[in-house]
Amino acid sequence: MNEGRSDRDGDAGRDRSEPSDDSEFADVLRELQADGCNLLVVGDAPRRLFTEASGSLLGGVDELRYRLLAVTDASPQSVVERLPDSDATPGSFSRTTEIINHASPPRSVVDAGNGVELPSLGGLSERQVVDPQLAGFQAEFAEAMATFNRRAGGLDTAQLRVGVDSLGSLFGHYDDGVVRRCLQVVTGYVHDYDAVGHYVLTEPYESEQVQRLADEFDAVVEIRPVDPERHDHDAEERWHVQSHDLTTPWLPL
Repeated sequence: MNEGRSDRDGDAGRDRSEPSDDSEFADVLRELQADGCNLLVVGDAPRRLFTEASGSLLGGVDELRYRLLAVTDASPQSVVERLPDSDATPGSFSRTTEIINHASPPRSVVDAGNGVELPSLGGLSERQVVDPQLAGFQAEFAEAMATFNRRAGGLDTAQLRVGVDSLGSLFGHYDDGVVRRCLQVVTGYVHDYDAVGHYVLTEPYESEQVQRLADEFDAVVEIRPVDPERHDHDAEERWHVQSHDLTTPWLPL
């Protein structure tokens, strides 16, 4: 989520659903944050760009934030890359950041980050869970969010950032109905705490899977790689907000 960006240069042509100016999109972003929102992050893009987008949506270090990242198939390195530097984070990093590990087969993300190549994540709480119908997965979200709310003395709007990487692994291991019921529960928790949640699905926006899920989210964030020699960046994002009949132009990620 590129909050506060003023240089929103997109494609020259815009369809009727695209915002007429930057202020319209900024208003929509403020509305989404004020009410709490759940974002589906999709696209035909390399995995590193999903990590970059996820890191942005987990928020910067300009203010105290709480971060809950659920990992199903993301690599330990990508977890490190998307989290802020613990020394630069307001508050205690270990008290403001938690990981829910639903990897299959089970493996510790925190311990894997203690090697020579990666910074240590050993100070973080890691909730490892394996269950047949995702009930335990849902319960860990509820407990972690409630814990953050107690620590904060009541979370402010958009202070809690939640990420799931990725949905593809869940759909690969469970029936669609089981995963979608889980998403309904988790996205409900996100709204309850006026949080910002994002859910990675490494599929093109036009894919059947994305189109089936799009209505269950407040917005779909589509990402794509671009040629850095033709642009001053190597990736772009485009937002689809169905409730406002709005599609943005492509923006630098």
